[in-house]
Amino acid sequence: MFDKVKIFCGPNNYDLRKLYFEEVNEYIIGVDSGLEYLDNLNKPIDLAVGDFDSINKNKFTSIKGNCKKIIELNKDKDMTDLAYTLDYIYNNLDYNEIEVYGGISGRVDHFLANVNLIQKYHFSIRDNKHHIYMLKKGKHKINNYKKYISFFAIEDCYNLSIRGFKFQLNNYYLSTNDSLCVSNEGSGEIEFSKGKILVVCNDD
Repeated sequence: MFDKVKIFCGPNNYDLRKLYFEEVNEYIIGVDSGLEYLDNLNKPIDLAVGDFDSINKNKFTSIKGNCKKIIELNKDKDMTDLAYTLDYIYNNLDYNEIEVYGGISGRVDHFLANVNLIQKYHFSIRDNKHHIYMLKKGKHKINNYKKYISFFAIEDCYNLSIRGFKFQLNNYYLSTNDSLCVSNEGSGEIEFSKGKILVVCNDD
């Protein structure tokens, strides 16, 4: 059982040295171009996944020596590299939590695909400016370290209460096409009786 599975993927436009902190009992995965970050940190890699078309061949030869296991995918496939990785984790590893680094900026279609994956595999995703995760029904205490925090219903949300933040709500029905809860600030507590909420914290 691993406490955290940490996945590092592209696009390579975040500062990993400011974002990543080593923890005990973590399992490290590099996905395609994200492997270059781990190689630059001289970080042992438990698993490498991808078609590796985004990495210089000579660089990848060097990276291979630092990987315990490599899964090389066909360039023509029905899943993104990250989707395959998450499916592999779900079916092969025991873990408490998954964190994904990268996968936010860059191509919009890839980012939207990653939001869909969050709903399926329930992981958090982050770069230097963003932290995104999903909440299921219940009461949740949130410590927000970014400038803004927004809440989106990815399933219609019932009896939503937001307390302690700059803007508060009490027993509100938040539908999937309602943008009321964008650009809140601070930390606090959120509670709802049904649905799923995507939390987006950002410094932009």
